[in-house]
Amino acid sequence: MADEKRSTHEDMTVDDVLALVGELRPAASQMVRTSDLELGFVVYEAFSVRGVYDEYGRGNWGFSISLGGDVWLSRVFGQRLTLCGTRDEVRRALESIDRYAQSRLGSDYLEAYADAYGG
Repeated sequence: MADEKRSTHEDMTVDDVLALVGELRPAASQMVRTSDLELGFVVYEAFSVRGVYDEYGRGNWGFSISLGGDVWLSRVFGQRLTLCGTRDEVRRALESIDRYAQSRLGSDYLEAYADAYGG
């Protein structure tokens, strides 16, 4: 099983992850490369998200959503947004972030957002 996990791990740069974030358009905006190991973006002009590459072990991406102040959420709907070692795992984390944001914003906001930006 460990060999199976090792063979599916993928090295992804900040630019690789930002490209996956870009698939959320128009939901994702203000995408910023903070460093070679960190990025940030905003979802639906409402939630700030941070992505950080952890070099420990094989290296993985992790994401967290700001709830204000120094509070960051790294698990939504029971799914962790951390330890993402493949493109599919990163994509699933981003989809969970999108689903979380949509559920928090409500239909009126999302309709107004879609009218403004399409989608």
